[in-house]
Amino acid sequence: MKSVIATLLTATALLFSAGSVLAGPVGDIKSTLTSSRQQTMAMLSEDDHSVLEMRYEDVIKSSKHLDALLGAALKNDALRGARPTLGQFKEVWEAFKKTRDEDIVPALMAGSRLKARAMALTSQAPRFKEMNTLLDSLPQ
Repeated sequence: MKSVIATLLTATALLFSAGSVLAGPVGDIKSTLTSSRQQTMAMLSEDDHSVLEMRYEDVIKSSKHLDALLGAALKNDALRGARPTLGQFKEVWEAFKKTRDEDIVPALMAGSRLKARAMALTSQAPRFKEMNTLLDSLPQ
């Protein structure tokens, strides 16, 4: 029984390690984008100002990580054919960050959670969908 469990754990570990190797630059961008969006969405239900600030720090870290991944992907010779799509992604991503940082987060910090939520759903949700569509069109 122990050997079966050990074999299953080893197989699971191999699957996860293989999955991360196969993800590649586009998969890394996509997972970081999802993480950044989830962190921002978590802020929408938070009232505690100190927790909002802590979550926003995490959002910024995640965004900087995505910026670095995107910059590397744009310079990656293997992704030369994907550069136009990555450029489109970057334009939407910049608008996404600007709305988040200049409109949504200030509204949250001012206690206007409903206003922030409305912006997140009306302007940010379509952008998030567009970014994912662009990434899905690229070779993984």
